[in-house]
Amino acid sequence: MTSKDNLQTQDAAVGEDVTLDCHVGPYLINFIKTVEWKFNDEVNVLVYKSKDFSRNDQEAHFRDRASKGDSWDFKTGELPVKIKSLQESDAGIYCCSVSTLTGEDPKEIISIKLNVNEAVDKEKQAKDQTDTVFTLVLATSTLLTLLVRLKKH
Repeated sequence: MTSKDNLQTQDAAVGEDVTLDCHVGPYLINFIKTVEWKFNDEVNVLVYKSKDFSRNDQEAHFRDRASKGDSWDFKTGELPVKIKSLQESDAGIYCCSVSTLTGEDPKEIISIKLNVNEAVDKEKQAKDQTDTVFTLVLATSTLLTLLVRLKKH
């Protein structure tokens, strides 16, 4: 179950890749049995168990798109997940939890609310900005011309 006390927010755009960070303290590093990244408390995004990643436990929606993040390292406690080619349907809450060799219930490390926004067309945005600047320059020069003519009369 996702804890609202531990909820962080991260923004990304459709089509981008995103890395969601999870860090466990040194007291857990040597005792980790499984690491699970879940989506909306139910869907397996990434599962590490038996010292390997379990593709069979991964939801089809995330297969070939979710993998361990570049900084994944048990020695430092870094356990990020990387999701490629974001889709609007990827927006939601992601939870990183670990279970230990002691057999206790999984411990939630972090929950992240991922907001996936519409991709910005950078070429169109640049053209719109250029058009705006041109319009402002044109309006300013027209206004100055009118002021000069009024002052002459």
